[in-house]
Amino acid sequence: MAWIYDLLFVIVFAFAAVSSWRKGFLASLAELVGTVVAAGVAIFASNTLAGPVYETFLSGSVSAKVESAVAQSGGDLAAAVQGMEFLPATVRETLSTMVQGAGSVLPEQITTALQPILLPFVQVLLFVVLCLVLRWIFRLVVGLLCHVNSVPLVGGINRALGLVLGLGVGALDCWVLAMLLWFLASVTLGTVDFLTMGILKQSVGYGIFSAYNPFLTHY
Repeated sequence: MAWIYDLLFVIVFAFAAVSSWRKGFLASLAELVGTVVAAGVAIFASNTLAGPVYETFLSGSVSAKVESAVAQSGGDLAAAVQGMEFLPATVRETLSTMVQGAGSVLPEQITTALQPILLPFVQVLLFVVLCLVLRWIFRLVVGLLCHVNSVPLVGGINRALGLVLGLGVGALDCWVLAMLLWFLASVTLGTVDFLTMGILKQSVGYGIFSAYNPFLTHY
């Protein structure tokens, strides 16, 4: 299955390069700047906002479900953790390890332990949303600059330089794709046979771009 992911990376890379060639240098430059700015702002904002977003919108719901699971298990922490089906399998496994041998663990302590485990997932979701919105805004400018290609002589040079920039845009697109695959594999581990970290690590493309994963952070 790993070769399928390699093929996907090649398609994304080639599409970005050809697309930039058609748009031309100025439009591609605006798109590249937009991609870099969008990624940078999205990483910074997702790091900054992940905590407040979790506390505001998710903490209360997680606490209620943890208390319910503990109550239904009759105090059996291992059973309570496995009964928290709203959590990804990897999160349940990590939490099970944390509560083993911890003695008397209250629901509040479990909820507190869950926060640093869930924060990376919140961070990735914020990153994807912010990155897509910001890139869409820059694409409005790209659409205007595409008209430069209609200028004689300048248009040809503009296209050639656009292809060069397209390679950079393609690399950034592949990086975003690697982050998305990492997130999906982390959430669905054990349930989707073709989307596991073991298979992804066999992919050459994923190995190259996942080496720069900014979300492997220990809170």
